[in-house]
Amino acid sequence: MGIGVTLQRIVPSFIFLLVLVLNVKAGEIRGHVYDLNSKEQWVGASVTLMPSGVKKVSALDGSFTFKDLTGGQYHLVISYVGYEKLDTSFSVSQTGVVTFEIYLHVSGSLTGVIITGSKNGGSDEYARRREQTAYNILNIVSANAISISPDLNVANVMQRISGVSIERGNTGEGQYAIIRGMDKRYNTTLVNGVKIPSPDNRNRYVPLDIFPVELLDRIEVIKTLTPDMEADAAGGVINLVMRNAPEHFQFQANLGTGYSQLYFDRNFSSYPTSTINMKSPAEITGPNQYAPVSAFPYNNLVLSSQKPFPNTIGSFTIGDRFLHSKLGVVLSASYQNTYRGNNSNTLLQSPTVPPALDSSHPQQPAFSDIYARQYDSRLDRSGVETKIDYTINAGNSLSLFATYLQLNERRTRQTSDSLLGGYSTPNNYVGSFAIYDKTETRSDLQSIFNTTLQGKNLLSKALSGDWSLVYSLAKREIPDIAEFSSASGVNPDIANGTFTLSPAIVQNESREWIHNTDQDLSAYLNLHYSTHIDNNTAIISFGGMYRHKERDNYDNAYTLSPVSDSNSVSQLYSSIPASKFTFIPSNAALGNANGNPGIYHFNEDVGGLYGMIKYIIQDKWQMIGGVRLESTHQNYVSSLPPTVAGKSADIQYIDPLPSVEVKYSFTAAEALRFAYFKSIYRPAFADLIPFGERGSSNDAYLTIGDPYLQHTVINNFDLRYELFPKGLDEYMLGVFYKIINNPIEYAFTQNGFAGLVLSPNNFGQAHNFGVELAFRKFFGNFGISGNYTYTNSVINSAKNFYYQSSSGQAINTTVYVKRPLQGQSQNIANFSLLYKSSRNGLDAQLSLVYTGERINTLSLYVGLDNWEKATTNLDFSIQKQFGKHFILYAKVNNILNTPFQLIIKQSNSSYSGKYKLPFQESANYVTVQYDQFYTSYLLGFKIKF
Repeated sequence: MGIGVTLQRIVPSFIFLLVLVLNVKAGEIRGHVYDLNSKEQWVGASVTLMPSGVKKVSALDGSFTFKDLTGGQYHLVISYVGYEKLDTSFSVSQTGVVTFEIYLHVSGSLTGVIITGSKNGGSDEYARRREQTAYNILNIVSANAISISPDLNVANVMQRISGVSIERGNTGEGQYAIIRGMDKRYNTTLVNGVKIPSPDNRNRYVPLDIFPVELLDRIEVIKTLTPDMEADAAGGVINLVMRNAPEHFQFQANLGTGYSQLYFDRNFSSYPTSTINMKSPAEITGPNQYAPVSAFPYNNLVLSSQKPFPNTIGSFTIGDRFLHSKLGVVLSASYQNTYRGNNSNTLLQSPTVPPALDSSHPQQPAFSDIYARQYDSRLDRSGVETKIDYTINAGNSLSLFATYLQLNERRTRQTSDSLLGGYSTPNNYVGSFAIYDKTETRSDLQSIFNTTLQGKNLLSKALSGDWSLVYSLAKREIPDIAEFSSASGVNPDIANGTFTLSPAIVQNESREWIHNTDQDLSAYLNLHYSTHIDNNTAIISFGGMYRHKERDNYDNAYTLSPVSDSNSVSQLYSSIPASKFTFIPSNAALGNANGNPGIYHFNEDVGGLYGMIKYIIQDKWQMIGGVRLESTHQNYVSSLPPTVAGKSADIQYIDPLPSVEVKYSFTAAEALRFAYFKSIYRPAFADLIPFGERGSSNDAYLTIGDPYLQHTVINNFDLRYELFPKGLDEYMLGVFYKIINNPIEYAFTQNGFAGLVLSPNNFGQAHNFGVELAFRKFFGNFGISGNYTYTNSVINSAKNFYYQSSSGQAINTTVYVKRPLQGQSQNIANFSLLYKSSRNGLDAQLSLVYTGERINTLSLYVGLDNWEKATTNLDFSIQKQFGKHFILYAKVNNILNTPFQLIIKQSNSSYSGKYKLPFQESANYVTVQYDQFYTSYLLGFKIKF
């Protein structure tokens, strides 16, 4: 105590606490560096031991150690930007250990630097502090954590957040987030706190793989809603906070290259894009004009095969503040060019299944085709964002933000389609009836533009306000989806168990153009009145928002028929350029635009009003309560004939949405939170329109909307205990419960004789319960972090059960079965091993993600739902800093080559025997899809000033 008093007298601008502990060990100095006010352990503080001059940098838990010291007099010099430097002397015995706890005080002349540090929204310290002090229950990933992770886009980062799993696309990369087992449709994506539209041509949810991570300060996953937030987020809100202007000049750049293991083993197929028409012939020549065959050039169906170029990524950020720090400017840009693909095998399910042997036996699935597919995609992901902010005075500021994001995928899909049910051989093998070779090329061009003008104003001593004016435009163009097919009959040699193929003949060729725009005009206003109630702080807020949305969608498809050879009813196949086509009947040259419900205009007006009070009692209790009213008005008109249900509709409803959040702080580091809020989900645009399109939910089946679909209303309950010890350590344990009225899920339905289609349906009421555990702990330079989520939901589904009676009569009954929500995994977990040495400039991370099994697609029949098999993904990243400005890094993804598998949980009669099917793994379940993506590698270089 005497030492501390003496030091305060010598250096009055800091407080130093010294604890001396003697042990019978070699001479050693140990310590931790803290901030006096926050008691937070500082990472990266410089600690120099004199007179030797040996320097250490405080580790992730704020610790430092000097070992193998001889007895004698020493002194330490401790410095950290924005704090007074400490210099003190002490003695070490030959066998003693000196232990310090050092509390640094803010430098009087550099107070502004500390304020700057608190505004660094990309730091781990800021993310941790925001999680602790936020009114909502949320989880945050900082830009710093993202930069040293193995991930290049936002979707892949999301899988590492507590309670979140992801859906992957045909390239194996993440696309969408599932939060707390709630399907991606129940999430909302914000950019800098405002909602953005989606380029998806069917749905509201935003493809998260369109966002490169280099543009972000942090990702916030908000799991509870307050009345000032829009209410259509029962799963959670994904708020992407983009880069802000730094306090001082900053320049960062990144350049990297890599390759996929897949292309070590096979070539990459591509097609020329120069001849693709961006508009369909009907758009070019006008309606009711017959398109000539020459309007459909074959060039984009002729593939070339070669090794792809290496992947390339690059980005930069530059920013500074001017005019005495009143004006801030930042510009960030990113470009990624990657080659991805997969090898896929799929069993196409038949629309009907045979009856079970009797009522005690399960039904068995039936399959019509085997697809062996090879996907190759070139992905161009680019983004640019800029923000200008100006501080008028202490209470008033303006900011203008703009971002443009683009994701272009140019994909080839080559399919060998074996039509089942052809012949059987003596060795119990059932062969194909015919084999179709199909080539499809597809250009998928997506973009999002957003610009936001925001202001903060102090209207009086007690009254303040903030407002936003937002314009956003999302677009998607899929020009000229082209598919060419040829077919060969199978000629079996029954005795020898072999077969030959007949000469291939040309099949129908399909061409389709799809494009859409989704435009938002939005305005937000919030007013806050600060007062006191019983000597406790209270903030009364009220305000509202309005959004006008317009969505236009266009879809026109053509089918070209092969011209018969002069001596045959079919055209023999020789090559794609040599194949000749016509239109049968002749009006097929018009396309299907005249009666295609995929051509529609959709208007939506959403208005919201709220009132809310925040009340803080003696720094222990923090309460927020209020109510929100949201009004929804939708109308659309499609190109369906007037006599068809669903051609147009006008829909209106108003939802009162109460909410309350309570936080009790046991200490400054320990708290308990409770929340209740009511939320909604509005059906997606194409969910309401009977518009059939392939590839939205499952690439093998058409998806068709339902005009009678109702919106979903959800009651949400949350409880979370959280502990934030010193440093970056944290522990969270929470439970949640959701009552979901009219949940919407995709299910198989039979569309006449056309086979199975996917369609959205309301499924009564569902209950969703879960437990979340998250932790992070550092031991010097090493750390562990992870999370585990258990989710259990119950929903009743009506299923068909088709079986034979004892008399041989076929009986079809309806059975109600309990199942989990579609897309929900009962168990998901993340675990990471971390290493960070500020002294050596080395960061490393080994990350494992486990996603339990979940329903992918609902079947019409009992026990035949398609389940995604559980997956374990392992990724690794490492970076090494050289000097102050240069970093070399490497990232390895999908080390375990984890496949995507769909299974049916029934005994597998196709595993062996007469009806044996390929790529089957077990007699206990049927594998209906098996995709492999392989490991990918990236090596790069960063520079920063």
